[in-house]
Amino acid sequence: MAGERLILTGFMGVGKSTVGPKVADTLGVKYFDTDSWMETESGVDVPNLVSNDMPAFRKLEAEALVDILGLEPGVVSTGGGIVSTEVGRNVLLASEVPVVYLLASFGWSAERVANDKTGRARPLFDDVVKARGLYDERVEWYEETASHYVDAEQPIKLVAGEIVNILRA
Repeated sequence: MAGERLILTGFMGVGKSTVGPKVADTLGVKYFDTDSWMETESGVDVPNLVSNDMPAFRKLEAEALVDILGLEPGVVSTGGGIVSTEVGRNVLLASEVPVVYLLASFGWSAERVANDKTGRARPLFDDVVKARGLYDERVEWYEETASHYVDAEQPIKLVAGEIVNILRA
């Protein structure tokens, strides 16, 4: 399994950054996160850029995914909004890498974000009504770009197991 590649998508709070490292470890590949990549490789303050220049953030996010996919095999967690631009959707569709959509209800995602103890800033969730609008807007795009769906409302161990099974099938 050392040559496996996989992209995880889904709304904020579905567990991409939690399940991604577990799947990578099981597969024996590296784990990547597009937000972390932008911060370490480009020196970008992601929450600040999201709050002040969303178009620039979305462009950098798509570029980060392209850069990561050009590296060694691995599991990549994308930002929840990678699907919100045509550029981001096109990168996902053109990647020829399995794209797993971690599917969860808005309420479940909102609860996870509210209970997140990591201290991670999520400026797009500051207004729950707007966050709900983003969720509703993006669902179609997640579905359009995904090659596989996994119910993210299960325990993380089961979510990770399903993802690994998708790659091993």
